[in-house]
Amino acid sequence: MFNYSVATKLYLEEIQKKRIDKLQKMIDEEEIKLLRKEMVPRAQLMPYFGSPFFPQRSNRPLTMPREPSFLKYCSPSSGNGLYHFDHAHVRKPIK
Repeated sequence: MFNYSVATKLYLEEIQKKRIDKLQKMIDEEEIKLLRKEMVPRAQLMPYFGSPFFPQRSNRPLTMPREPSFLKYCSPSSGNGLYHFDHAHVRKPIK
């Protein structure tokens, strides 16, 4: 009999808690609806195009193109078995 009364009490508390949660959720949803009705949509301001934009020429010198320095010449004659790049055959960059 005692176990039945404890189980009934826990069950009723759980039901009461669910009712309170459901009621609170309904209240929150109604508040959100009211707030959305009261909101006034506001458009963003347009940017000001009164004076045109004139880009300024840079004072830096132009970049001179040069030949890429790929290490094409490699000799597999190094002692450790890895390729050794021979820098004597690499061309100097064009100035």
